[in-house]
Amino acid sequence: MLSRRLAGHLFTFITIAIWSVAFVGNKVLLAHLTPLEIMLYRFLLAWGLLLLLYPRWKTFRSWRDEGYFFLLGFLGIFVYFLLENFALRFTQASNVGLYMGAIPILTAFLAHFLIRGERFHTALLLGFFLALAGMGLILFSERQFTLRLRGDFLALAGAATFALYSVALKKAPREYHFLLITRKSFFYGIVLMFFYLAFSHEPLHLPALKLPIVWLNLLFLGLFSSGLAFILWQQGIERIGPVSAGNYIYLVPLLTALTGVVVLNEEITPAMLIGGALILLGLFVAQRRPVPDNLDAG
Repeated sequence: MLSRRLAGHLFTFITIAIWSVAFVGNKVLLAHLTPLEIMLYRFLLAWGLLLLLYPRWKTFRSWRDEGYFFLLGFLGIFVYFLLENFALRFTQASNVGLYMGAIPILTAFLAHFLIRGERFHTALLLGFFLALAGMGLILFSERQFTLRLRGDFLALAGAATFALYSVALKKAPREYHFLLITRKSFFYGIVLMFFYLAFSHEPLHLPALKLPIVWLNLLFLGLFSSGLAFILWQQGIERIGPVSAGNYIYLVPLLTALTGVVVLNEEITPAMLIGGALILLGLFVAQRRPVPDNLDAG
C-alpha cells in the first residue's frame, strides 16, 4: 500500500508524463483545428468523462463555493490555455517551453504567502536554475534563443496563471468530492470558451472531426491529458502540496524529447543527455525539504 505522500509523487509524475506526450497530439491537431477548437473539444470530452465517473447533478451549496470553482475554471482551464496558445502564435515553441519552466518557482513564491506551511527556501531557487539550464540545453540544442517580447510575455503570463491555479487548487473547498471540484472547474472553463467563441467569431472546422487522426488525438487529449491528468494533478497537490507537485514540470522538455525518440525516431543528442541530467539534479535539489527550525538536533 503506497503512503499518502508517495502516492502524491506518483500521481504528479504520471500527470507530467501524460502532458509531455500531449504536446505531440496538440501539434498534430493544429494542422486541422484552431487552438480554441482544440481547447473546447478536449474539455467537453473531459467534462463528459467526469460526469460518468461522478454522476451527481444536485451539487450546489453556496454562491461562494461556486465563485471559487469559477475562479479555478477561469485560471487553469480558460486563461492558461488561451495564453499558451496565443504565445505559440507570436514566439517559437521552445521559448514557450522554457517559460513554462518558471511555473515551479512562481508556485513556490505564491504558496509562501498564500498557503500556511509552504516555505520558500534556497534549495528551490538552486533547483530552479539547475533545471532551467537543463531545459535550455534540450529546447535550444539545435536553434538559438530569440527574444520575441509579445509571445514571450504571454508565455510568462501563462506560467504565472498556472502557478496561481495550482495554489488556488490547494485551497479549494474541502467539502466536495475531488472529481466534482475538477468537473465544476471544467464546466466554467467551457462556458468561458463558448463566450469567447461567440465574440471572437473564430471559425469551426467541423468536417475535420471526421478524420481518424483528429478524433483519435482529441480522445487522447480529452480523456487522458485533460480528464485523467487534471484529476491526478489535483490529487497530487492535495497530497504533496503545489510546490512539490510544481517541481515535476521541469521534466516536461525531457519527457517530450524522449517521446520524440521513441515515437518519431529522433536522435538522442549529447545536449539532451546533459540537459536531462541537469533537470533531474534540479528536481532532486528542489524536492529536498528543509529541516524545520524547531527540530532538536538530538
